[in-house]
Amino acid sequence: MEAFRPYTGIRVLDLTHNLGRYATRLFGDLGAEVIRVEPPEGLPDRRQAEQPGRNSPDYAFGFFNASKRSVVLDLAAERGRATFAAMAKDAHIVFLERGAPLADEIAWVRAQNPQAVVTIVSPYGLGGPWEQAAASDLVLQAAGGIAWMTGREGEPPLRLPVDQSVMITSVYAAVATAMCLFDAETGGTGHVVDVSAQECIAHSLQNALQVWDLERRISHRAGEGTRDASEDIYACKDGQVFLASPPTLGISWKQILAWMAETGHPSLEEFGKERWLDRRWRQTAEAKALFRPLFEAFIGRYTRDELLAEALKRKVVMAPVARIADVLGDRQLAYRKYFIQMDDPRFERPVQFPGAPYKLSEPVWAATPAPALGDRG
Repeated sequence: MEAFRPYTGIRVLDLTHNLGRYATRLFGDLGAEVIRVEPPEGLPDRRQAEQPGRNSPDYAFGFFNASKRSVVLDLAAERGRATFAAMAKDAHIVFLERGAPLADEIAWVRAQNPQAVVTIVSPYGLGGPWEQAAASDLVLQAAGGIAWMTGREGEPPLRLPVDQSVMITSVYAAVATAMCLFDAETGGTGHVVDVSAQECIAHSLQNALQVWDLERRISHRAGEGTRDASEDIYACKDGQVFLASPPTLGISWKQILAWMAETGHPSLEEFGKERWLDRRWRQTAEAKALFRPLFEAFIGRYTRDELLAEALKRKVVMAPVARIADVLGDRQLAYRKYFIQMDDPRFERPVQFPGAPYKLSEPVWAATPAPALGDRG
């Protein structure tokens, strides 16, 4: 017997092309009928993915637009608008995004079905001074504050990789839309949901906003200055590992010293000194500068796999830093059967496709390939 999928019977009209396209996919993976409403030339992300001269397939397009269908409508023409209006009457959710059709016609969209949830996703939200300001993933990470919080103390801010503004904005947009859908279904009243990417990012800065509210201090990258000398990423024989072994964290530090003693490594001469048991001294710049070369001299003889095996055996808090190429062969992901094989007609052979981003008791998640332009499924 097939498991019930939470959004079976829900229709979503999707006019997103960047910040909101993962949000709509999340509904499609859980059973909703998600229809990309595209102009004859396709939405901007499709035009970018299919532009002449691309040397490789746009895997991002396939990821963000899985579990959807596609309908071509010329919304600048009367016939196209009439068709959209008819589709909207049966829709439960309409997703709009700045830079795509109908983003400036929220009132008209809502008038077609007042009981629906209309979600508009944009870089800075509606009505503010930056409403029409230019944006990119780098700009949004900086405007939202996550770039300021990322990187090493005393060094420039860093942009997190892989368009994190898209991911976090879509997650927030999906959650807010799901809540409003529940209210619309129980109360019969639709909603307009205004999602600002900048606000979503700012809301994800751990306790940085609370530090300002309560203490009027601006949080800095590298935390509040309490990081132990051992907490960092270190080079080994074939890559990097992450370590976190302050003396206050269980037996991890003692086990590192015992390991060095077993192997007779000269780094033990320094690390065995009394000052390495002083929590405050270990947080100083002097301790951090001293720790790295000594510890990397010790682990430089080992591979990541060897270090992981030793860390598990000795209860040392250390783990390998994965490279992109390592992910498909990751044993934990393989054990969880995370990747699925997808027969996407855009590619010459089946691809390993990321599976569900959550683990539920019932098999309610499923994904299908991203649609071709006008592919109604």
